Amino acid sequence: MVSIRDVAKRAGVSHQTVSNAINSPEVVSADTRDRIQEAIRELGYKPNASARRLRSGHSDTIAIGISTGENRAPSPIFDAFLHLLAERANELDKQIVLYARKDEEGELAHISALREQSDVGAVVLNELEIDDHRPQWLLNNGQPFVLFGRPWDLPQPIADRIPWVDVNGYAGIKSVTRKLIDQGRRRIGFIGWDTGTGTATDRESGWRDAILESHLAGCDQDLDTWSIGTQESVEAGIEAAYELFSRHDTPDTFPDAIVCASDSLAVGALIGLSRAVERDYILRTNIISLPHAIQRMIVVTGFDDSALSRVYSFPSVHQPLEEVTRLLLDMIVDITTGEKVTDDPRWHRLLEPRVVWRVRKDMY
Repeated sequence: MVSIRDVAKRAGVSHQTVSNAINSPEVVSADTRDRIQEAIRELGYKPNASARRLRSGHSDTIAIGISTGENRAPSPIFDAFLHLLAERANELDKQIVLYARKDEEGELAHISALREQSDVGAVVLNELEIDDHRPQWLLNNGQPFVLFGRPWDLPQPIADRIPWVDVNGYAGIKSVTRKLIDQGRRRIGFIGWDTGTGTATDRESGWRDAILESHLAGCDQDLDTWSIGTQESVEAGIEAAYELFSRHDTPDTFPDAIVCASDSLAVGALIGLSRAVERDYILRTNIISLPHAIQRMIVVTGFDDSALSRVYSFPSVHQPLEEVTRLLLDMIVDITTGEKVTDDPRWHRLLEPRVVWRVRKDMY
């Protein structure tokens, strides 16, 4: 590793002068600073993180939890987000540390331990749950943090103090549903989550409002039969598709499209539809004749524009993760250097997604 003494030797100055140029540049002449900066670039020197922490009183480490145990579900979008976050943090000379997140109590214990070691400059929270106490704990303990998601259902004075970036899931799902309606689809089901979180409700509302505004549903009660909440997994999507088929098991009511809250659920819906035909499910329930089922393609859409949507070639909603990570890290830089989070819109950013429409071949 390149040391400060290596830089000093290359620049022809003492190691103390190099230290001054890095930490108190105003006390070093411009010509000397230029020579030192040139030596730093040539040698690829990076100041020691531990030394910087001792001098500044804060860490350049960013902590983020990864769900484990029964809370763990495959999440292509989180994996993509994590990779982009690490890449962007590295460009800013910041380090990412991961910790296991099984429940709220355990997560706060992890953060407390990191704080005691002075090893966490900021925390990234990913999505708030119902009755989530983490934001208030972090605020009470003066721990800088940012949120990927929105502070759903929190009192406004508290929400104003939380820096967050989110993607407008409501608008994305509504756009997808409207496009299906414009293409002539009239029996459009929805498969989302039963978690009761703000994100789950937001995405279901996008589908529901698009249907209601297009006068495709006779009443809210009837529309409820077209919406299914489940967990986040391919297997859950398969079971939800079966349930949707069983609720609408006549030729006049069988779905002609299914909007899903994630790409994983969309893959499950596609597999469920394919297996239903393969197992003669449609014939046994007298839904529709098999030749007609083969001729008719049921459109399934997802959300996240992950590799799954590209492999299975179905429409999805693209989240601008590059911008999400950039904004979150910019906020981290600001708050760790002493800026106060207020109700200014720059601390609370809602980004618009983009619909990616793919035409797939009939999979069954």
